[in-house]
Amino acid sequence: MLGFGDSRPRYCVKFGSHALAWGERCLNWRGRRRYRCVVSPLPAGAAKLSPIEPNVVDPVVLEERLRTLAGPGPALRVGSHVLLPELPRSVTVLIPDLSARMTVLALDHVPSQRQELEALIRWKLGQEQQLPLAGMKLAWQVFPPAHGEPGTSVIFVAAVQQGIVAQYESLCESVGLSPRAVTVTTAELFNLWLRAAGGRRRLARDLACLTVLDDALTCVIFHHGRPVFVRTKFLSADGQDTIGERANEEKILREIAASFLACQERHPDVAVKEIVLMTEEGSRRLEDRLAHEWSATVDRLAWEHVRALGWTPSGGNTSSAVLPVVAAMV
Repeated sequence: MLGFGDSRPRYCVKFGSHALAWGERCLNWRGRRRYRCVVSPLPAGAAKLSPIEPNVVDPVVLEERLRTLAGPGPALRVGSHVLLPELPRSVTVLIPDLSARMTVLALDHVPSQRQELEALIRWKLGQEQQLPLAGMKLAWQVFPPAHGEPGTSVIFVAAVQQGIVAQYESLCESVGLSPRAVTVTTAELFNLWLRAAGGRRRLARDLACLTVLDDALTCVIFHHGRPVFVRTKFLSADGQDTIGERANEEKILREIAASFLACQERHPDVAVKEIVLMTEEGSRRLEDRLAHEWSATVDRLAWEHVRALGWTPSGGNTSSAVLPVVAAMV
């Protein structure tokens, strides 16, 4: 199943172009929420992110790395007898932004039934010709009007080719995992920030959500509390640049400027006053330049946001690379 609104499995795996990340959550003996994550780098060329072409280039390597990260599942026992040596584990599959196509659309009426809403979204996308729909699975998130106010709802939509979803699901199933939800990195990171930062009241002024991960920049701009623009741009083919290097930093800033300009051409009333930055590596210089060039406050998603929701690590990897996995579990 593909969807942002599904219940949260205990386990999550994030696929990327350069690494796999695995996470699991639990409660300690005091009932406090804990998480543990691990990361495995991938050899060059094992995966190639694309919204239209197969992503898994070397399934043998990815299966081996995923099996090592996930480890064996729990056994089903009755007394001292083992009935099943390894039970399937439900898992959230986190797909990079480059593997999806994303857009926003407005609906005057939002059906309460999921099937009816999906049919309406598909019809609307077909009418506006925003996304190709043949062979696509859809995920979405609804942003209604402010409480008590009339108006349309805005739907943030991600479309992923069924063949791409099937590749990722097949890898999970080959190591004893049962995909329950498939979602997109930017959506999970933004929702984590929004929950930790105070909820929808933080969308009272125009805001830009910038994700720099997996060789891509995704820019989502919010106006009057709802998304009005989304753009994902490929940044680097070799993965050698980091946002701390000046050349790549300049490219990121140029693409951000291009995204803001494209948004204002469609929505001239938008004036971004706050930027939420989501990256694997922190770059104070990039934050300072964003604040200076757009006269905006910048809030970089960090572990403080996770701790604000009452979650703490329980060993494993605690680098920024696993923040998307934690976002999909909390």
